Amino acid sequence: MRALVGGKGADWILENRDLPEQLGAVRVQVMAAGLNRADLYALDGSYTANSQGEGPFVAGMEVAGIVESSSLLAPHLPVGTRVMGITIGAFADYALCHPRMLVPIPDHLGFEAAASLPVGLITEHDALVTQAGFTAGDTVLIVGGTSAIGLIGIQLAKALGGGTVIATTTSDHKRAALLEAGADIAVNTATEDLADVVLAATDGAGVTITLDHVGGDLFLQLPAATAIGGTIISIGRLAGAVTTLDLDTVAFRRQRLLGTTFSIRTRTELGDVVAALTDRVLPAVAAGQIVPKLDSVHPVDDAVTAVRRLRDNGATGKIVLSFADAHTGPAPTPGPVANLFGGIAQIGYVVRDIEASMRNFVACGIGPWFFLRDVRPADFTYEGEPSAMAMDVAVANSGDIQIELISPTNDAPSMYRDFLDAGHEGVQHIAYWSDDYQGLYDRALAAGFTVGQEGRIGGADGRFAYLRTEHHPGTVIEISDVGGTKKFVFDLVKLAAANWDGSNPIQTIDAGLIGGDPAAMTAMLEALG
Repeated sequence: MRALVGGKGADWILENRDLPEQLGAVRVQVMAAGLNRADLYALDGSYTANSQGEGPFVAGMEVAGIVESSSLLAPHLPVGTRVMGITIGAFADYALCHPRMLVPIPDHLGFEAAASLPVGLITEHDALVTQAGFTAGDTVLIVGGTSAIGLIGIQLAKALGGGTVIATTTSDHKRAALLEAGADIAVNTATEDLADVVLAATDGAGVTITLDHVGGDLFLQLPAATAIGGTIISIGRLAGAVTTLDLDTVAFRRQRLLGTTFSIRTRTELGDVVAALTDRVLPAVAAGQIVPKLDSVHPVDDAVTAVRRLRDNGATGKIVLSFADAHTGPAPTPGPVANLFGGIAQIGYVVRDIEASMRNFVACGIGPWFFLRDVRPADFTYEGEPSAMAMDVAVANSGDIQIELISPTNDAPSMYRDFLDAGHEGVQHIAYWSDDYQGLYDRALAAGFTVGQEGRIGGADGRFAYLRTEHHPGTVIEISDVGGTKKFVFDLVKLAAANWDGSNPIQTIDAGLIGGDPAAMTAMLEALG
């Protein structure tokens, strides 16, 4: 795969690397990746994420794409799911992501638009709601509103029920972007006094919450623009990390001043930040209340142009790198037979001496055995042709798994006879039981499986089929209806195993019982009291 690698010079280097693998991670087929200030800081060595290793690194932290390889930790994100999120190593054709750092992309969003959202959503929601304690009706000031993150902050405050939302820019031609995002008032801090405008818009009170993405000299004006008891959150430092501050104003107005960053947070903490979007933020995105603002999209081999645009502060909204040209084939999809049959209910052995086999299992502590002689399934066919196959059958349970022993008693064609004639003896099949036999049967045929033999034991709810899946001995798949008298016997076998004390290890029962004979059922019930 292609990857943009930092730590080898002043710019990223496009390299070929092996596809990444990690137990528990989701591997995403990257379609687009968002560019952030932190990526520039990482490139020049002034920013290192907590989870980033030493030395050269695959750059990027904001991703949108398709789950190519799923994680056992994320059954809600199967292969083929469109996802967006944060990670280390997003600027590559494939990226490994922790499951908690990903969320599904709303249906109406394309990948480039989706790549514009994750960092902005988690940054602004964490600052506004988790850190500042936002509640509906609060007035909010977004300093640095035309940044990609700032534009999301404006929309987020409005979507969550904010009162007056004021946002800043340093350019008159970017005012429209602030108002378009939902700001009630746009302030050009290059030509207007921020505190004066804010106080005039809030009847002299100031805003409840200030989110600052700029820092530098402008930070001095924020306490005067923020209400008594208000909160100022320092998120970014686009104008520099050094500032002056009138502490008297902060003290007299009893304000809280908080700083925030994600670079030193643990994976668990970041997972909590992403999870916090679930209740209100992601529904707002799905409803179109929060709309990503794309500035420009660049192919990966033109990343230098994208970096230059971000460094020059020329962007209004998000700059995105596209990796879509690496994925022009069919999108990943779940395997057609994955979990098709459910859980194994039975392991079936085909043996020559069924009584010896039962005794051997008893010696291993498995029993009691229910032994049926000369079982003749109804409507039995082998390779589509009728067959008069007869067999002895014994069944016992070990926990929830039933063990079945089968020994054909005539030479009529069957897959059991094939197994023995090939010189095999032992496990011949694994069985799956279903109360929707026809549905499972139809799905198996649609997935390309073929039937080797099938028949019926008991009534209409006693059907079974053996599929041609023997890649090596013991891999035949049986699917079986489980109802009626068959279910009665199987439940009895399981109950007997759970309470077995070692006595009566082998019990011969009437083959007519499992075949649905009412007289055999009555006799068994009477024998059991």
